[in-house]
Amino acid sequence: MAQFNWTYVSDTGKKFNVGIYHGSKTGHLVVYCNLRVVLIDFNVLETKTYPLFLDDELCELTIERRDNEFRYGFDINRKADTPRNRHRKKVEKKHWRQTLLFFGAMGVIVALSTTLFLRYDTKQKVAKRETLLANFGRETVARIDRLVPTDEGALIRFSFVAEGKIQHAELLHPSGLPIILPYGMPLREADEFRVRFVTNRPSIWDLQLGQPSDGQVEKYNLLARERHAQLHPELSSRHIQCLAGIAYDLKGPAGLADFYFQDASPEANAVANELTYKRLVRGAPFRQRAEGECW
Repeated sequence: MAQFNWTYVSDTGKKFNVGIYHGSKTGHLVVYCNLRVVLIDFNVLETKTYPLFLDDELCELTIERRDNEFRYGFDINRKADTPRNRHRKKVEKKHWRQTLLFFGAMGVIVALSTTLFLRYDTKQKVAKRETLLANFGRETVARIDRLVPTDEGALIRFSFVAEGKIQHAELLHPSGLPIILPYGMPLREADEFRVRFVTNRPSIWDLQLGQPSDGQVEKYNLLARERHAQLHPELSSRHIQCLAGIAYDLKGPAGLADFYFQDASPEANAVANELTYKRLVRGAPFRQRAEGECW
């Protein structure tokens, strides 16, 4: 006769000693709990499972026949639809939500910490770069070699001479092509601008797209005069040169951009267009100088 016993302790701390007597030949079965018989069955010679409630927990006593031998098991059924299991599922869902909230909060904290660290690190690098450029910087002229459209914007490839060598560099501009510079002219290949680099460390540079070289300003001047001559063929080249000179004196490269884009709509160029041109030439400073100097 086979004899087995198990001990189960409920959540309240109550102990249950569960045991069985099972005749392997007769199949007679006796199940007791805390020395009290709770179940009797006969001719149990095949696999069979018996439910047993201990407090409000559903337990299952299993007799399994395998290879002409009996094996015995005692397990808690956590899947059956019982009040205890329904309560357990609610608690587990609550704990799962709390776990998700915890790890979600931790993820947010880590992400914020990482972002703050990267921003701080970037600010430190930018501050160090600006300090080096301010204290050890030199200026020269950079030439725009190529403009390459990318998914992130326009890649500006340029070169300049530093330390006796040609230095090649690139800058990602957030807008696509064409790039309209701060004063209204479009950025084109072969344009030239001021660039500041650190002495003995030309890899640290600052391309100043808002500061065209003297040669580039002259190119803008020629473009502005040509456009004005096309739109006002009745004016002499000397008169047009005088007007362009006044525009540059009053607004710098932006004045030349106003002349060049004087027939463009604000939608085509939000910086320099027919409206900015009219404001310039109709303004008192421009009219007074044009009347006194251009004839």
